Amino acid sequence: MGKYLYSIAIAACLALVACSHIDENDRLIYVAPAEAQRNVLIEDFTGQRCVNCPNATEEIHKILDTYGANVVAVAIHSGPFGGVSAVRPGLLTDTGKEYWDHWFNNDQGQPVAKINRGKATDNYTNWVADVTNALKVSTDVSITGEASVADSCISISAKLNAKAGTKGKVQVWVTEDSIVDMQRMPDGSWNRTYVHNHIFRAPVNGTWGEGIEFGESVIDKAWTIKVNKEWKPANMNAVIFVYDDLEVKQVISAKVK
Repeated sequence: MGKYLYSIAIAACLALVACSHIDENDRLIYVAPAEAQRNVLIEDFTGQRCVNCPNATEEIHKILDTYGANVVAVAIHSGPFGGVSAVRPGLLTDTGKEYWDHWFNNDQGQPVAKINRGKATDNYTNWVADVTNALKVSTDVSITGEASVADSCISISAKLNAKAGTKGKVQVWVTEDSIVDMQRMPDGSWNRTYVHNHIFRAPVNGTWGEGIEFGESVIDKAWTIKVNKEWKPANMNAVIFVYDDLEVKQVISAKVK
């Protein structure tokens, strides 16, 4: 009986203090949809041992339902609550760890997100307002792209355009939907059949992308990445974005065909 009560106490503590916790009274925030002037990137730094991350995921789903293709979400498994255990990395990646170490430390609660590479926030009820505000900011960068798989490789191509003289970096990632794997839930239990979506799998053109400077003409780019044996290309997307030291200037997601 003592062990049973101890387990309940541990689960309760996890639900309250292990990750960023949002009070129930702060969870209902209505924000009127914005007229999109650009697309917006949500980098969701999440983890399989993060008990409040499923709530944040639900908030992201609501944002995607509202804004559709104008919002691109990427779940980057990382941080102190990433992985299933010390010996099972689960959805963790080395690149995800590098991103976490670049922006955060292990005192940072999870979930935490960066909206268009702005200031990070771990109050997920504010994400919809941050996205709405970001959508209103105009940009002169445009991106179109597509992705396909053949011979165990994903090929990605893009056309990029902006005002002449605009500088930054172009970053390409691959993500995957519909991954069934374990997830710690808000009540402290493990859901062994949790469906993870928009999961960061790998960078295509390096951890931080490649430099780009726009001239008078549209820039054509192409990349390839070998398919990992754990990936299911039918459930994958290519995420392409241009950013600088201040913000993500434009982003798109292209379904792998």
